Amino acid sequence: MSVRGWKSAILALTSTLGLGAMAGSAYAQSGEIRIGWQPDPNAAFYLAREKGLFEKSGLKPEFIKFTASPPMFAALQSKSVDVVEIGLAPAMIGKSQGIDITIFMVSVDVSNTNVLVVQSDQNVKSPADLKGKRIAALKGSTPYFGLVRYLDSGGLELKDVQFIDLAAANIVPAFRRKEIDGSWVWSPWQDMLIGMGGKRVVSNLDVGALSPQVWAVRTEWAKSNPETLQKFLKAINGGFHEIKTDAPLAAKQLAETLNIDATIARQVLDTNRYPDLAEQYAPTDALSLRGKDGNGGLKNVMKQAADFLLAQGVISKPADVDGMIDARPVEQYLKAK
Repeated sequence: MSVRGWKSAILALTSTLGLGAMAGSAYAQSGEIRIGWQPDPNAAFYLAREKGLFEKSGLKPEFIKFTASPPMFAALQSKSVDVVEIGLAPAMIGKSQGIDITIFMVSVDVSNTNVLVVQSDQNVKSPADLKGKRIAALKGSTPYFGLVRYLDSGGLELKDVQFIDLAAANIVPAFRRKEIDGSWVWSPWQDMLIGMGGKRVVSNLDVGALSPQVWAVRTEWAKSNPETLQKFLKAINGGFHEIKTDAPLAAKQLAETLNIDATIARQVLDTNRYPDLAEQYAPTDALSLRGKDGNGGLKNVMKQAADFLLAQGVISKPADVDGMIDARPVEQYLKAK
């Protein structure tokens, strides 16, 4: 869904999900947690779920699948879900619309798999080569951020290309029919385009537009359920380590969840980065939850993205980035290990 329709969708869905507003404290008794997720390369979560790591950590999980951010936002507003895995840009959009969430962990760094892929007959070596080309991306998404950054690096603007606002699922058939010259899109769709003969040109990582998926929690729920959140961190961190020790199962889970070929699933797994909690807390990591002296890391990435979303009119006011990240749950978990 394009970001233009998100606000109205959220309002409509909130009213229909009112029945889910059972008091969070009444639901979240010992270890109970409602986990919202979307099909994406979140391998640590899939492994934790498959291997029963949530239950082994003392949780009673309920897994709630979403296929888009607006219904997830509505569930957060109605207190029908406790923690969610979401893209960084949608998280900030939700926050700007009054949804009280806090980012406390990175799930996967997809910077290297948000990629510009062009048709085999296109010769694109620099931003200038895109001028006048039909380029598709989902407006407001992290690939869209990468596209605008890439054009800007060559002194170009979005108006210099024939920009087409397309959802990822619609990009593959458009590319197959050669209705577009190229697309900036995430995995597994970029892998599909390459499998059809497309050529990889550049990624979000190459243009400095880091693109993490993150775990966010209802701020009120986190304050009331710190022990449950610690158990959740233990399960997900176990999932990160399972990626390293059981990569075949991780690829299998990706293939089944994303409905993609096993070969593509392994490419997705190998190309993405899955930093565990120790890496995420390290001050020198590019996505560090705490940064160095309170700066850098994820905070800088979020500020970049927030400025971009504001300039593009996706959000109407500056995002409170400083108040949106909380590294203390991970710090507490690592100290207790």
